[in-house]
Amino acid sequence: MAKREIYAKEILNDIRSGMDDFNLMQKYRLTGKGLDSVLQKLLTAGLISQQDLNSRRLGYEETVNLSGLFTFQVQETDQILQNKKTEYLYSGTVEDIDILDYMQWILLDRRSTVLIVSFPNATSCMVYLKDGQILHAVNGELEGEDALYTSLISPSGRFVHLTWTEPDRKTIEKPGTQLLIEAARRRDEANS
Repeated sequence: MAKREIYAKEILNDIRSGMDDFNLMQKYRLTGKGLDSVLQKLLTAGLISQQDLNSRRLGYEETVNLSGLFTFQVQETDQILQNKKTEYLYSGTVEDIDILDYMQWILLDRRSTVLIVSFPNATSCMVYLKDGQILHAVNGELEGEDALYTSLISPSGRFVHLTWTEPDRKTIEKPGTQLLIEAARRRDEANS
């Protein structure tokens, strides 16, 4: 099988124009892992900076627009600072939100929480999120990425937060962005 060629100039133009990961994956027929590999090669070659990568959009902002709620500034390599003038604390129920959009917001907000996602079939998944990373997920007998993906492709459910506690182990190593993109891909496959 011939190896696919992606021209650096073309994909760099798309990245700089603001194309999100989802659309890049579709255009260049890449998996989440493939896109990560391409971005890493561009970074290693010095064609793109770590700051450029950190400021990229995930591609899920169409459903829930959270812009204006928080101001994010990217400084140095992986440091994201939130500038909030006043801490506002609310609780309540949100109807008809896509769990992928909600998970993206939790990751961007760099929250440390245990998210319990419950499904109509009476099963549930515990997802441990800390400082913008997904550390661990448990759904019945499943753990890690399998548990997370099973939960994120479900068409409906409810979620609640528990106070942060450290998981007994870390079963997920991939970046949150990559996990959400893969979950979206799996959901699309399941629905087609």
